[in-house]
Amino acid sequence: MVANPFQYGAELKPSQLVNRKLEIRDVTRALLEHGRLFLIGPRRHGKTAVLHAACAAARREDAIVLEFDAESYAGLDELVRAVIAEAARVLKSDARRTGERILALFSKLRPVIQFNPATGEWSATISVDAGRQSMPLFIEALDGVARMACEVGSPVALVIDEFQKVIEWGGESAEGQIRAALQRHSDVGFVFAGSKTSMLNDMTLNPARPFYRMGMRHFLGPLARDEFRSFITRGFENAGHRVDPKAVEDILDVAEDVPYNVQALSSVAWDLLRDRRPSMLTSTSVRQALQLLISRDSPFYVTLWNGLTDVQKRLLRAVIQERGVELASTAAGKSHGLASSTVSKTLRLLEERQILRREEQDKTVRWRFEDPFFAAWLSR
Repeated sequence: MVANPFQYGAELKPSQLVNRKLEIRDVTRALLEHGRLFLIGPRRHGKTAVLHAACAAARREDAIVLEFDAESYAGLDELVRAVIAEAARVLKSDARRTGERILALFSKLRPVIQFNPATGEWSATISVDAGRQSMPLFIEALDGVARMACEVGSPVALVIDEFQKVIEWGGESAEGQIRAALQRHSDVGFVFAGSKTSMLNDMTLNPARPFYRMGMRHFLGPLARDEFRSFITRGFENAGHRVDPKAVEDILDVAEDVPYNVQALSSVAWDLLRDRRPSMLTSTSVRQALQLLISRDSPFYVTLWNGLTDVQKRLLRAVIQERGVELASTAAGKSHGLASSTVSKTLRLLEERQILRREEQDKTVRWRFEDPFFAAWLSR
């Protein structure tokens, strides 16, 4: 039986990425050459997969890469403990010597570390004084990683996905403190990634903010259609299905060229054709796949919809009808019973909840659904 070539819902393997070769190359270089790089992109665009592919490539070159997802932790102190435990894991020595080295590298944090011989895993606790701010803990963790880089004979790099959480935890002064630390540590590569595009774009492009021109930026947008067309077509044809080119365009239109969405819709369509012989991917089968996909997620969409205010619901309908453009105009507002000031405020709230995202287009702004299948569910 031929396996479904379109994967979604789990992290993509490097071999399943469609292109992103330039991004993987530049992230890998930053890891190996003590660079500073910001990888910015909306959710579902393959950001985490790019990071993991680059980290794997750097490790093949004997680099020590400490990789974390900030959203996996409840606060900076938990993230700091994870940094210490991961540093212990990657140091190649016996448990006693590793413990001594960790105590020396992160001495200001006064870590207590433990090794579980049954699992081969390290855990760490740190001494947190009452009333002490959390950002100094993080800065001291960066200092410890830098000391480790001076000890080992391999490149050392720190990768933090969803980096905006660190800034949110650290407060107003966080950016300045982290920038100062990065400037001190030229022997460590730093890659920070995040999905809150408006926040991270302002953080790295605004001359008044500390991270302005701090390093290279990569923005992950939709992939070029030519590459996705061949990827989709090849996936169906390799299983013996014929492909109508119009159906491929339908998949890309509905999925709005977002990698995760393209994989999801293609996967469901592929399963629908699995046992049909002869079979052909057509616009009809794409519509059937879309209906099946949104019906599976309908309970989630119902809960999300019921949690919105009437104004938010009207605005989401307006985004669909106006294709996300000129929503704050007087004409659009009147058409949907919304004042311009209300529209602007509500758009920001929906962006904060990651239901909508702002997309700059030449001289205008377009608002898109983070999940276009939610828009399809609303339209239905």
